[in-house]
Amino acid sequence: MLSVALVSLAPTAVAQEGGIDIRRTANGRPDLSGTYDVGTLTPVQRPTEFGETLALTEEEAATFANTATAALDRRNNIVPAVNTEVSDPNRGAPPVGGDGSTGASGNVGGYNTFWIDPGAGAFQIDGQWRTSILVDPPDGRYPPRTQERTAADTAIRSGGGGRPPQNDGSAYWLEAGLDAPGPLDNMEQRPFAERCLIGFGSTAGPPMLPVLYNNHKRIVQSEDTIMILTEMNHDAR
Repeated sequence: MLSVALVSLAPTAVAQEGGIDIRRTANGRPDLSGTYDVGTLTPVQRPTEFGETLALTEEEAATFANTATAALDRRNNIVPAVNTEVSDPNRGAPPVGGDGSTGASGNVGGYNTFWIDPGAGAFQIDGQWRTSILVDPPDGRYPPRTQERTAADTAIRSGGGGRPPQNDGSAYWLEAGLDAPGPLDNMEQRPFAERCLIGFGSTAGPPMLPVLYNNHKRIVQSEDTIMILTEMNHDAR
């Protein structure tokens, strides 16, 4: 047992002598194992008003976090259409057509902020509060889609705006092709993410991005392999 302990401590001692304090595995490699929360309010694309500005000031970062938190609190505590407390046990049914909120659950208020955990503020790299996750191109925004890619996407869709066709009983795939979306009139034709078979929002990647909730990643490391387990649907990479 003593020899095992000494072997385990040796890589760490060498690292400290070199002035680098990095946790290491028994075979001397950087130890990445652990559970990480990648939730952040920093957007993937940079808001256009920041231009090529890479980082927020300390004051801007604090204002950003406080504003976002206040907005989530308001959404969580008040039903917009009827101005009542969400958790009030004496509240009535949601109004016909929903409570005025946007998003999932048919606008009936199914996702108040109790259920989401997008993060509490911007994230830092090298002490800088970043304005976006993307840094290249310099404006931090997706490059424009090519005409070829847009045409290819349009070709596999049927119906206006990519909406699936109504089920008229015909074999739609004969005319539209096997890659075209069907009428989605049974559960096995619903999208995989909607059925919780895969995560949404590229949570499991590539690339692995922060999403509305389930932002934890667990890294398990062996001598020559790393496994990343995402919280959402437990996708492993």
